Amino acid sequence: MIRRALSGLAIAITAAGCSPSGAGDDARANAVTGNALAPAPTASATWDGPKLAGGSWAGVFTTPATAIDLFGRIGLRPGAYRQAGATWESRAVPTPLTDPSARDVVVADFVASGTRARIDTLAFTLHEPAASNDQQARDQFEQWIAQALAQLGVTGGDTVTKAIHGQKPLSGQLKGGADYRVTRTTTPKERLTAVTFTRSASISGQTNQGSM
Repeated sequence: MIRRALSGLAIAITAAGCSPSGAGDDARANAVTGNALAPAPTASATWDGPKLAGGSWAGVFTTPATAIDLFGRIGLRPGAYRQAGATWESRAVPTPLTDPSARDVVVADFVASGTRARIDTLAFTLHEPAASNDQQARDQFEQWIAQALAQLGVTGGDTVTKAIHGQKPLSGQLKGGADYRVTRTTTPKERLTAVTFTRSASISGQTNQGSM
């Protein structure tokens, strides 16, 4: 099967200045039905780049305008920061990890949420239809997270990858002021793998020294 998005997430991470507003369930539905908003891969991507958040999670859990600008600069393509019930959130344009014109498309999405004044949670979610069994898509999802964190200059990419594979606890604390959690949910329609990073109670402005 021809894949339009074998490297779509990696390419999106390195794209600069892509931050359209108004993503969410409708955008994910477009991706699944083949009307994908994610760019097709055009070249291989490098993981080397500036530490845009200054090397600390404190530089990520900041004002919405600053944080969303960072997410747009690394190609996460965040939507507008809007109130959603008791919280505020920015939903990025979802990205298909398998051929969007085929059935059972695997999709990844990103949500940043918090209060009106500050971002305090990042969530990366893999949506696998029940009929899908695509290890390459899962691998890309892990690479997408690791590369995003590397571009920001914060720890966690290596840790959550190992957590997904059972080599690290499913939750814990990272250097630089963030807690992580990996959760899996299965419904009759799909399997969800969510990787979340939340502002730690002990967050500080120190530069991360750990592995990404």
